[in-house]
Amino acid sequence: MCVGLSGWIYHLDQKKQFELRPYQDSDLVKQFPELKPDQLEKHIHVIADDGRILRGADAMMEIWLKLRHFTSPLAYILKIPPFIWLARAVYNLIAMYRKDFYPNRN
Repeated sequence: MCVGLSGWIYHLDQKKQFELRPYQDSDLVKQFPELKPDQLEKHIHVIADDGRILRGADAMMEIWLKLRHFTSPLAYILKIPPFIWLARAVYNLIAMYRKDFYPNRN
């Protein structure tokens, strides 16, 4: 799933707003010590322009909004409770079972 998501972001990120780095990058935690290696393996992370660390569904919403895809307005709606709560639950469920869906990928 990580490879597919990275490809999607890379393809849509015409302005090159995102620096995509694998969680296994040893310099990542050195550069951003507030990141937790065990969490990097479980969830996508975004370090926002203001320094906030977003992960999981919240990170996905940030990416979706910044890409300015024609579907991005949906992210504004999904960020509002109770929709974000549902988005987080769905993201966590997919993250928990992603290796079952894609056994040869991370």
